[in-house]
Amino acid sequence: MNYKVISLGCPKNLVESEYLVGLLSNAGHVISDQDPDAVIVNTCAFIGDSVKESIETILTEASYAHQRVIVTGCLVERYGERLKELLPEVSLFLGRNSYPEAHRLIEKEGVYAKEGMFAETFPRKMLTSPPLAYLKIQEGCDNRCTYCTIPSIRGGLRSKSIADVKREFEWLLSAGFREINIIGQDITAYGRDAASTLTQLLSALLTIKGDYYLRLMYLHPKGCNEDLIRFIKDEPKIIPYLDIPIQHSEDKILTAMGRKHLRNDLERLLEGIRRAMPDVTLRTSLIVGFPGETEEDFQNLCAFIRKWEFDMLGVFMYSKEEGTPAYKMRPQVKKTLKRERFRHVMEIQKEISKRRLSRFLGRQVKVVVEEKEGGSTIGRMLTQAPDIDGIAFIKGECAIGQIRQGKVVKTLDYDVIVEIP
Repeated sequence: MNYKVISLGCPKNLVESEYLVGLLSNAGHVISDQDPDAVIVNTCAFIGDSVKESIETILTEASYAHQRVIVTGCLVERYGERLKELLPEVSLFLGRNSYPEAHRLIEKEGVYAKEGMFAETFPRKMLTSPPLAYLKIQEGCDNRCTYCTIPSIRGGLRSKSIADVKREFEWLLSAGFREINIIGQDITAYGRDAASTLTQLLSALLTIKGDYYLRLMYLHPKGCNEDLIRFIKDEPKIIPYLDIPIQHSEDKILTAMGRKHLRNDLERLLEGIRRAMPDVTLRTSLIVGFPGETEEDFQNLCAFIRKWEFDMLGVFMYSKEEGTPAYKMRPQVKKTLKRERFRHVMEIQKEISKRRLSRFLGRQVKVVVEEKEGGSTIGRMLTQAPDIDGIAFIKGECAIGQIRQGKVVKTLDYDVIVEIP
């Protein structure tokens, strides 16, 4: 069968799409965008907007009468058998635990969503091009934040063994991938279920010789201890980029969220990071409009953002998700107010981003060359993560897939212009 894949949502979903494609390819099915017999939509269902995007994508693909639509991913795990009635246009709903049988099920009809939790993602067939790859080291989460659907969709923490992660890492390097983004629901929790730690895993990976860079994504504040920060600081192969979602700054909201840290903990953490790594690039994520968030809470959050000046910052408007503890919390914040607060935070961050980027002006940086569009070459500084951060407009002769040294000649609100000799 010829099929195409649409992978929605986060990089963790992308890795699972690659695993599924690997299984199907080994069985003789062919991935192709040209006149496919079927389309596989790997869905996201983390929040309401993700569910909406997934359903809209499914319905769009179903409008092409010549192809079957196969749906997998978080939508199937979250809603299961109910989907057959809600989306009769879909031929097959494939749960993650049915992936080992995907080569046989792909031509069937119905819902195949077994009980249990899926964690395997290797071997896989890459859907990204060098130098960028994602390395997933765990599945599930034990944090149980009150707004989050992830534990109900993906289950509790399951860490891959250090040996398995190392084997997959070596395979990526042998295939020419050099910018390796380490991902999971909360990678600081790695190994808590297996008597190991993230630092031990990183130490094992860094014994492998080669020209590569590691980026650490999704670090929970509670797991960012002094030992980890010290380790990162002293390792030149680890990109000085920390993605630490804090979600809020105020104790009342953090407690209601079930975050297990308070404002003072965040202050100490950020102060320690900036002291140890003055030039570090910090990214965070926030939720505005959480139930009970007052105007005072919001203004205090804005003051916190101004004080700590994160290089990159993502904002979500709180999404009321059925089945989560926060679903029944009161008072709920009106949608209009949530949108207003979202816009206000982004206005603050725009000025901060512009100011923080200006420190790169005139400096030599590493840039990843990603694509050529018209007469422009576009990529990223290594301190800009793929898809979620700004971009670099590159001047000079270079080829797609290279990681090159260049000089920042201009900085913008979120982006930079880099000149390569």
